[in-house]
Amino acid sequence: MPRYTLLALPLTALAASLTVLAPAQPAAAGQCDGSATALKIINAGRTTFRTTHESGVVDEATANKDINQAASGLAARRSSYGTAPGGSVCLNTAMLTGLYNMTAAYRLSISEIAGGSHTAGSRHYAGKAFDVATIGGRIADASNPQFRDLMASCRKAGAVEVLGPGDAGHDTHVHCAW
Repeated sequence: MPRYTLLALPLTALAASLTVLAPAQPAAAGQCDGSATALKIINAGRTTFRTTHESGVVDEATANKDINQAASGLAARRSSYGTAPGGSVCLNTAMLTGLYNMTAAYRLSISEIAGGSHTAGSRHYAGKAFDVATIGGRIADASNPQFRDLMASCRKAGAVEVLGPGDAGHDTHVHCAW
């Protein structure tokens, strides 16, 4: 039978070796508005939210985690790589309402909300934007016959920034921001 030795470290050495992780932003239930709308989006079952980033970076700021945080009344996490500022943000209720209204007409896959790395100062970082990766199960690129209609729907829902195929950096997704 193997014999194990207990290693004793002085308390100061142990404390120096620990890394304390604090939440990006303290968030208590009910801190953010829009939880009912986020929950309606999830329960409608017509929108999926990615659990990974296109970049391949692994963090706690995926679209799936962001929408679930919002549904719980909590701030959504932002990524902290590239130009992303880290921390967390409440998702904008007008943006959530716009997304919910689009679920009646489209089956969508959302690739990013507050997470990911975007241009500096992106509305994603303010919790006011989402990226649509697929519409009706097809990539949201120029070959998808629904991408222009979706962009028009975003504008009609109040989006002030709508980018998609043909716009720089948006050949494979539609970006809608409030």
